[in-house]
Amino acid sequence: MPEHDEGFIRLALMSVEELETHIERIERDLADLQEGVERPDE
Repeated sequence: MPEHDEGFIRLALMSVEELETHIERIERDLADLQEGVERPDE
């Protein structure tokens, strides 16, 4: 599964700061999904 390998390599090469930022974004996205995403046009 080359696409998985590429994603893993990209994460493995990130700095600690980049990884923390990436995790924060994922946590915000998860919170949005759990609360229900509100679109600006609604």
